[in-house]
Formats: sequence, structure tokens, C-alpha cells
Amino acid sequence: MAWHDLNAAAASRRRPVQTALTSWPTRSIAIFAAVGALAAPTLAARPTIKVNPNPVQRGTFVRVHGVVPGCRRGDLVTLISRAFSHQHEFAGLPAVFARVRRHHRYSVRSRIPARRRPRRYRVSGRCGGGNLGVSVRLRVLA
Repeated sequence: MAWHDLNAAAASRRRPVQTALTSWPTRSIAIFAAVGALAAPTLAARPTIKVNPNPVQRGTFVRVHGVVPGCRRGDLVTLISRAFSHQHEFAGLPAVFARVRRHHRYSVRSRIPARRRPRRYRVSGRCGGGNLGVSVRLRVLA
């Protein structure tokens, strides 16, 4: 048998195996990528705290809202800031409370006291007995 005949025979024997091996990983990677794309937003989601408007005039309402992926629907989110009224407190600090709704979202409105000193205030949160691990700065204007 000539060299080119041996090479052609070997290539024909490899082709089905090679095709099967290359098509399986390609299909698997595509499937895993699609599943990963669907799961990634859920796994990578982190708690958020947003304040609107920011900055805010003292004596007016502010909306504090966000997402708490680690908390279940119906749980209570405690939002803590010295900018809030002392009507409700957590650990001696002014606080407001919001229920977790669908898609782990929460929202609450609170009036900034008219006598609150103009400056930047930190807003942090807790849910399920633990700290959210995020905070935002709220600027109160005169």
C-alpha cells in the first residue's frame, strides 16, 4: 500500500470518532453556557439600597428601596440612618422598616425631620438577623 493510501485509510477511520468527540463538547458547552446565563443573575445578585431623591430637602419624604436576595418574601428589612426620625429605632439608632415583596424587593417612604442637620448620612440595612453588607450615603440639604 502506498503512503497516501495508508494516510487516507487512517483519516477515514478517525473521522467518525473525531466528529463525535468534537460535536459532543460543542453541544455541552452551549448547553452549560445557556444554563449558566440563566442562573448567573440569581447567583451573582447582591443586596442593594437606593435612596430617592438624593440629595433631599429636610422636612420632605425620601423613598428607600432595593433588593435583598438573601431574605424571603414577608421578611422585615430594617433600614438604619441618623437621617431618619427617632419614631422607630434599632439598637438606639433611627430606623425605618420595609417588608420584602416579590422578587426580593422592598420599598418604604420616610420623612426626613425638618430640624435634621444638613450633611451626608449613611443608610445601612439588616434582614434576617444579619447585616446586608451594603450602605449608601444620603445628602440632606437645608
